Amino acid sequence: MQQELYAKLSEKIRSVSAEVGLAIRGVDMDLRVDIGSDLPFRSASIIKVPLLAALFWLSERGLLNWQETLTLNDEHRTPGSGVLRHLHSGLELSLYDLAVLMIVLSDNTATNMLIDRAGVEPVQEFLHRVGFHHTTLQRKMYDFAAAEQGRENLCCAGEIADLLQWMAQGEIRATDGTTLVSKAGCEQMLHIMQEQFYRDQIPYLLPDEVKVANKTGEISGHHHDSAVVWTPAGSYSLVVLTRGFTDRRTASRFIADLSLMVYETVHYSP
Repeated sequence: MQQELYAKLSEKIRSVSAEVGLAIRGVDMDLRVDIGSDLPFRSASIIKVPLLAALFWLSERGLLNWQETLTLNDEHRTPGSGVLRHLHSGLELSLYDLAVLMIVLSDNTATNMLIDRAGVEPVQEFLHRVGFHHTTLQRKMYDFAAAEQGRENLCCAGEIADLLQWMAQGEIRATDGTTLVSKAGCEQMLHIMQEQFYRDQIPYLLPDEVKVANKTGEISGHHHDSAVVWTPAGSYSLVVLTRGFTDRRTASRFIADLSLMVYETVHYSP
């Protein structure tokens, strides 16, 4: 199955001019596919997945309380996706509320408030502890001044697929074997991701009975999606990062087609 799937996906990827990084990790099956999986891409909102995991790590260490509240102020309002930038100043939201908005609606204002609360360095420490070399959080959303200084948020398909695999298997560990996020934390993260509003890529062509927890990302020519997919034949994580598509619709359909190929191969293989 693995070789067949690799060949199918490689042929599809070669048919487009965009650069693609793809990774698949079996959760409860022997499945691993890497096609450009270590290529670094601008992460866009995909970085919100490792940020979420880092927040759960901080919570389990007692350094963050999900019931703690932050107050929305004018200086928090951030362009792009989300709803908070349209709501009134003085609104109080729990850290958990902000995390849900960050994932489900990809709310950039919520994301930046959480980055301010957690700090960039603790998130980077978490990424270092799990052994990531390419995935990095160096700035807040829409901080173009930081980006111009070379501080960019980056990721690669392989590392994000690994993180989602660990979540679905019920534990995130450091490279030394220490548990960073428990089964309960992993289940809660996936529960949030299952409520995802943007479902026109990895989940789009899959049958209704297939359960998907996903997070998308999009920024200037980059179109991404990352997910855990549960099927009757088994579950897997799938990450597709792209760079170079000229329009969102073409990129979304390409990612949806790749996702369907993976599902059909897994579902119909003996």
